[in-house]
Amino acid sequence: MNLESLERIEVVSPNEYIKDSVEPINEFSKDSQEQPSEFKEDIESMQSRFEMTEIVTDLEMTEGIAKYLETVDELKYENWCKLSLSERAEVLNKIEQNVAVIEHRPALKVELEQMKPRSLGYQCAAEDKIVLNTLYVGANSREQHREVIDTIIHEGRHAYQHYNTDVKTIHESISKVRTWYENFYSPEYKYYHSGTQKILIPYHDGTIHDVDYRLYYYQPVETDARDFAADVLTKLEQRGIVCTK
Repeated sequence: MNLESLERIEVVSPNEYIKDSVEPINEFSKDSQEQPSEFKEDIESMQSRFEMTEIVTDLEMTEGIAKYLETVDELKYENWCKLSLSERAEVLNKIEQNVAVIEHRPALKVELEQMKPRSLGYQCAAEDKIVLNTLYVGANSREQHREVIDTIIHEGRHAYQHYNTDVKTIHESISKVRTWYENFYSPEYKYYHSGTQKILIPYHDGTIHDVDYRLYYYQPVETDARDFAADVLTKLEQRGIVCTK
């Protein structure tokens, strides 16, 4: 199975409160449907790829990544500020190469791209690359320095998720990998690419909220990648590598 492209750009969370006046949304229910036999076979194939001999835990990976990043002198903020944009891209590629080893997966190439403000970056599995926003990578602020590290770890986690669902299951929890698989590929759930459309929901207090971003933000693969990166960043805070939020 080819890796699915994750071209959803990670962005800084917008304010979802909407002042528009709309008609209330009618409640509806959807009858449960059986998963297609092809999808069931893929789940069974994934289980057969479970490799106990290469099992790796999140604790081992987050600690290993934090320890490695602590040794990267160029990543320390005072040194980072002295690097040119191309030198920073080289450092980020070196980081991805080493993080991939810790996560027992193939490394992706890291590229920079001019994106809109508030856009952090994305991972494109189909092209084996992670793309980060030049605006953030080129900035000299502690907050954006932190965001760059957070984003490359986050996108690398997506690569790890795909490796487990598509190539070899080495994660400590096969049930979590099954959830990732459903999120990426199930016809019923599928990966949700947030767009420019508004999905408006009335709250009990009468306010209207656009939940499009929330649907993207809280799907399993995004929650997992965000939590994984947050655990690494917490360890880097304790080591004084990044600023605290």
